[in-house]
Amino acid sequence: MQKLSRYSIIAAIVASMFVVLSLACLLLLNGLVGLRAVITCARVTVPLAALIGSFWSWQAWYWSRRSRTRIVMQGRLSWLCIALGLLILCTRGVAENIAWYIHDDLYFLPIRYMISSLFYPFLFTAIIALPGISRLSASKVVDVLITTFCLAGICWYLITIYPMVAPPADMLVGEWLPRLRLSIIALAGDVFLLLLFSYFWQQGVRTSMRLPLLLLNVGLALNTLADAGAGWFDANSVLYYQHHVPWIDGCWIASLLVLGLSALYQYQAQARHALSDAELNIASENMAPDKGTSALDTDRICRYKLPIQGMYVPLALLLGGLCVFEVMYIHRPANEGVDGLFTLSSIVGMLIVVRHFFATRENAALLRERDQRFHEAEQVRNLVAQLADILELDTLCEHIMHVVIAQFGFTSVMLLLLEEYNQPLSERSHLLVHTASQLVQPLKCRVTGDSILYQVVAQGYERELHWSTYLSELPGEVRRWQERQHIPSMMFFPIIYQGRILGSLGVARHVLSRTDLSTASMVRSYVDQIATVIEHSYLYQQAREREKFARAMVNISTRLNAAVIEPVELSQLICVEGARALHADYVIFYIRRAEGVLEPLAISIDGQQSSQQLSEWPSLRISEYEQETAQPLHPFLLEVSPYRKMQLLTESSQHAIVSRDHHPGSRQFVLKAKLIRHRIYTAILAPLVTGGHLHGLLIFASSVPLGSNTDLSFDESDIPHAQDFVEQASVAFTNAQLYQRLSTANEQLKELDEMKDQFMVTASHELRTPLTAVQGYIELIAQYDETLPAEQRREFLHKAQLGCEELEVLLRNVMDASRIEAETAIKPALISRVSVQEILEKVLVLIEPQVTQDQRQVSCNIPAQLYVYADPLRLHQVLMNISTNALKYSAPGTPLLFSAGRSPEQDKMVVISVTDKGKGIAPQDQTRIFQRFYRLESDMNSPIRGSGLGLYISRRLIEAMGGKIWIESRGVPGGGSTFHILLPMA
Repeated sequence: MQKLSRYSIIAAIVASMFVVLSLACLLLLNGLVGLRAVITCARVTVPLAALIGSFWSWQAWYWSRRSRTRIVMQGRLSWLCIALGLLILCTRGVAENIAWYIHDDLYFLPIRYMISSLFYPFLFTAIIALPGISRLSASKVVDVLITTFCLAGICWYLITIYPMVAPPADMLVGEWLPRLRLSIIALAGDVFLLLLFSYFWQQGVRTSMRLPLLLLNVGLALNTLADAGAGWFDANSVLYYQHHVPWIDGCWIASLLVLGLSALYQYQAQARHALSDAELNIASENMAPDKGTSALDTDRICRYKLPIQGMYVPLALLLGGLCVFEVMYIHRPANEGVDGLFTLSSIVGMLIVVRHFFATRENAALLRERDQRFHEAEQVRNLVAQLADILELDTLCEHIMHVVIAQFGFTSVMLLLLEEYNQPLSERSHLLVHTASQLVQPLKCRVTGDSILYQVVAQGYERELHWSTYLSELPGEVRRWQERQHIPSMMFFPIIYQGRILGSLGVARHVLSRTDLSTASMVRSYVDQIATVIEHSYLYQQAREREKFARAMVNISTRLNAAVIEPVELSQLICVEGARALHADYVIFYIRRAEGVLEPLAISIDGQQSSQQLSEWPSLRISEYEQETAQPLHPFLLEVSPYRKMQLLTESSQHAIVSRDHHPGSRQFVLKAKLIRHRIYTAILAPLVTGGHLHGLLIFASSVPLGSNTDLSFDESDIPHAQDFVEQASVAFTNAQLYQRLSTANEQLKELDEMKDQFMVTASHELRTPLTAVQGYIELIAQYDETLPAEQRREFLHKAQLGCEELEVLLRNVMDASRIEAETAIKPALISRVSVQEILEKVLVLIEPQVTQDQRQVSCNIPAQLYVYADPLRLHQVLMNISTNALKYSAPGTPLLFSAGRSPEQDKMVVISVTDKGKGIAPQDQTRIFQRFYRLESDMNSPIRGSGLGLYISRRLIEAMGGKIWIESRGVPGGGSTFHILLPMA
């Protein structure tokens, strides 16, 4: 905007310098060089001035085409016509110079007037299309034409019939009068445009457009003056005007530049007006009524009292002149009757003029009133049009109040809207109160009950409310707001849409004065139109709530088609979607446990998952829950604390009331105390029912922040939505539990199937090896029995016997695993006091041949008086399994360590440890090696045989004896593993 202003100022300076320099050149050339130099200079500067003015107008037109602002685009046609009109004058100057150069000036005279006549239609169109001015009716244009023709007729009459000017001595009357009349006709176009402008100034011009229109008016006036001088010289010279008078050419140059300059200033004014509207919209969005200014205050319509009725004076002068001329200069006795009739007709014509004068005044008053009403209606329509795109109710209320303050001059506004707009009015109806003021902070609250505000809305007609009379009937927040700004009264206008009351709009000024009729009419029209916008906002809000609720229901329903879903995950989803659907700040999901207790499973706070705060919410006994309602299987509203009692309490006073009114040992008190600490006054408890039984509970609640004036707590009207939601959620949660059970069963079947396959592979591999050895040795003995030495025969038989023993061990492990699976505990009679040192010595005796063969070093760190409670036979079997595995899965020559002692973590327990230096076991495999038939991949491909049941049997036996077995290993080759057995100390 600053760049445009600088450009306009520079253009004005250039125009001023051009005019001054041109006039100076014309004057100096006339005295120093001669007339021909003056004519040459004028013939160059006048078309050049027209070209510069046309260029400026073209620039304004081009800029307006690039702009997308509707306000800036309004003057596009006007600037285009000004540019074309000035271009026509430039063309006329160029044609004059060509004719002057070829010495054919006289023949160019008709062409000159024909080209000049095209200038006036373009300029007339430009004036009609000017932005920022009132519309001109066709009757006004006709009046201007009549006046123009009357003035031309007077001049024609004075020169032709009553010649007041004599022709030059060297010119005949027959040649002089046509040229003079032609100059008068040409001058009539200038007079018509000037009179048209006088109408515009009277009807109203926008403040920002005064300077551009004044420049345009000055340009027309200078052009009229120059045309008048040129016309006079045309009539009093042998040839037409030859550009030899400096002041005439200077007026032409100035008028052409000023006309083009006016287009630039018009565009600047329109751009500034568009920028002001944008800033006003931003101020409206930021709700700064003390800084917002009215569009009418900054760019209002200015009207000027001009004697427009004096336009009919030329008509009266024409008729009067005819009457005087008839009486004083024409005396024909034979025509006295005709003369008297002519005189009478002239008098009647003047009376008609007088009558028309008074009628015009009356019509002008009516037109002003009509235009004012139209202007007010148009202003209100534009203001409401700015609100049409706002769909959020709170934002819409803020803009409605700001418009009232910024546009209508009020200092305080109160907007009362019914929350249940589509339900009948009752004392339980909630009223949304929005206020705005230039002195105090805005207020937004939600009130209910039969207050004076409810009565104002329910009555449905205009009412002036004096606050002092009804001060005790005002809600606390509204009363404090009114007391801070000291408003004695407020005028309320009902907001009614199609016969249905939506609310009321109250306006007031701090200055003790009544609202004038004009402003009241505008406010009334404004209220009538915003009713439609508010209704649309209500419908949008209702549709959006339904959409959110439907979306939440769809999100829950889609989970029904899921193959597997965890109940915990679904419960969290139910909380999040429930908060979104019912606009709840808190949604807590309680699940029923077998012991008759409802425990919190999931929670959503402000629409977000918050598992960290789940433990803070107390559990509920079902018996206590059933005491809260007569229908425990249906949703109900829990009154935690009445709003009227708690709305003015601070946090400390709330805790004091809780401590005083409730017994500390009450479970019911624990839940309510938790809700009160979160400033929750009401909550909806919705049970999840399946097959007529309570399986869970959903709690919906909304808190009221400390110091807030708005209570969005739940009430009875929210129960149907909670009912719909919890029914769908109950089905989804029940299905999720069924899916989980089916999924668990399916996983178990898959695991069993995998273990069966693994057992078949393992059994076939492990059984085949000893069977092959037994079969091979028996076949050798059978084939070479006669030739084999006795010693070798005994060796073959011994090896076959070892294979059979290995088969026996494998089959015994399978039988033990099956028996352990059926018998989950060891008989108490088999449990006895066992010495750890003695049982480990028996194990060492059995593994000593293998230790000696592998050249291993065995270390023992076992206290002598250490006893445990166990089955000696089963404990020996477990220690043999672990020791045998340590020998098989560690390299020969590596040491073994047996240790035992009290558990450092559990005082009455003993830990027995076996450590090897084998390849170790990775952490991810340490729990899986205790499962049935599980062998590491590296073990299955190694020559070391095994059934995969040894560690499984060991785990089950130790657990049956009330102990625990686990492994410690880093999984690093050479780091080895340590197996720990934990048993009760004896």
